[in-house]
Amino acid sequence: MLGKIIQIFSKRGDGFSAYLAHPLARKCPAIVLLSDLVVLDPWIKKTADIFAKNGYLACAPDLYWHSRSAFVADKTKEVGYLQGVNSYSKLDQDTTLGDIECVFNTIKSHSGCNGKIAILGFSEGGTLSFLTAARLNPDAAIAYYATHIHDHLHEGKHINCQTILHMGKNDHYITKENTQKIHAALIGKFNIAIYQYQAGHGFANSKNLEIFNPEARALSFQRTFDLLDSLK
Repeated sequence: MLGKIIQIFSKRGDGFSAYLAHPLARKCPAIVLLSDLVVLDPWIKKTADIFAKNGYLACAPDLYWHSRSAFVADKTKEVGYLQGVNSYSKLDQDTTLGDIECVFNTIKSHSGCNGKIAILGFSEGGTLSFLTAARLNPDAAIAYYATHIHDHLHEGKHINCQTILHMGKNDHYITKENTQKIHAALIGKFNIAIYQYQAGHGFANSKNLEIFNPEARALSFQRTFDLLDSLK
C-alpha cells in the first residue's frame, strides 16, 4: 500500500479515520473514494493506491464511524457483509454528507492537493457520490452502480460538475424501471454522462470474482480517468 491512516475531524470535533494514498509527484487533484457496504475494507484501500499511482491524492474515509470502525471488516466474509448492512441501515444521510464535507476540507488543504477534488462511490457509496455532487459542488463526481439514485432524482438539477454514472445492464439491485427513471430525469443535463455495461452489480469489484467483469471495469476506469485527468 502507498498510503497511511489519517484523522479527519467532524463538525462536532470528533475524529474519524481515513486511508490516504498519494503520489510522490507534484501537486495533484484529490479524489474521495466511497465503498459500498463496508467502507474501509482492503479492496477500497487497494483502489485508493491505484488512483495514487495514476497521479491522484486518494482518500477513503470511514463514514460508518458513528456506529463502528470499518477498518477490520472484510466483505468476502459473511460476518463483515452483515456488519456493513447493519451499519448502512443506521447511516444518517445529512450527518454523512457533513462528514464528507469535512473530508473535502481536510484533503483540499493537504500540501499535495492542487485545489481540485472529485468524489467517486461504489454501490451505496455511489448514491452518496450523487448526493455529494448535488450538495457540495465538487469538481467532478463518479458513481458506480449507485443503488438508490432513483430515490434522489430531484437533486439532479443541482449537479453542476462533470459527472459520470456507470451502470450494469444486468444489475439486479437497480430495476429496469428505475434505470429508465434515471435516464428520463437526467436527460438534458449535458454535464452528466450515463454509461451502461453488459455486466451486473459490483462489476468493478476485482475481489469478488462472481460479479467481477474485467472488460467493464477496464472501460469504466478509462472513462473515469479521462474525466479526472481534466482536473490536472
